[in-house]
Amino acid sequence: EVVENLTREMRVTNVSPELYFDMSLLKNGAQATDISLFEDTIGVVDTQGKTAYTLGVTSKNGTVVGGGESFVAASHIAAYGDKLYVWTPQGIHQIRLSDKKTVAAIIQPSSEWGTIADMASFGGNLYLLDTAKSRIWKYVATEKGFSTLFEYLNPDTLPDLSHTTNIVIDGSVWLGTNTGKILRFTSGKENSYTPNGSDTPIGNQLKVYTHDEAKMVYVLDSENKRVVVYDKDGLYISQYVWDKTFIVTGIVVSESLGKLLLLADGKIYVIDLK
Repeated sequence: EVVENLTREMRVTNVSPELYFDMSLLKNGAQATDISLFEDTIGVVDTQGKTAYTLGVTSKNGTVVGGGESFVAASHIAAYGDKLYVWTPQGIHQIRLSDKKTVAAIIQPSSEWGTIADMASFGGNLYLLDTAKSRIWKYVATEKGFSTLFEYLNPDTLPDLSHTTNIVIDGSVWLGTNTGKILRFTSGKENSYTPNGSDTPIGNQLKVYTHDEAKMVYVLDSENKRVVVYDKDGLYISQYVWDKTFIVTGIVVSESLGKLLLLADGKIYVIDLK
């Protein structure tokens, strides 16, 4: 009873993530290697299969929307509006969902790129997390496509981003790390974020998820097999803990639909938010 009461008091929910969607249902051998969420649509990229998909959060309807040889080594996807953006070493492709038309290399590869670890879209603009150069590259949406490359960070802001793992944006830019920290930048300047109040300190291997309509910040703590929920001031809210032996590599959350979605072992799993 003491353990149960403490667990309840700390708002710890023990869960067993359920299989939500297996990409091989759409294409033989397909595996999800990166996911992105915009409203009710999940964008999925399969690096090995050189294919991009969409998946409805509520309908679970999956569709092949793009792929082929131009998608060789496609490794990052960002969903925004009726478009998907897929990063490849040959450039960033745009897929229009209304007619599944791909505009190859709508953004050309840049000699400035080092190691692109992740990509995000916000307000129609695209942001690239470059861990080799410790830069966040920004491309501004224009009527004809995108601007040339800009640096998001202010010149007097020179953080070490070599240990960052992912990027999400809610107006501020949030970065997960493999050093146990969550980084936040606002208007190009560091805006420190210190999570606190959890019963167990978060581990080192972290990915973060939030967006402009989300009230909370979701921290994937893969070492401790959990997602810890904080508010945007860093106050602990709750956590979801599992003992399932799988490797979780991605997270997206729809608060409006009450779904926390995990990317693991090439498939998508779901936890219902409490």
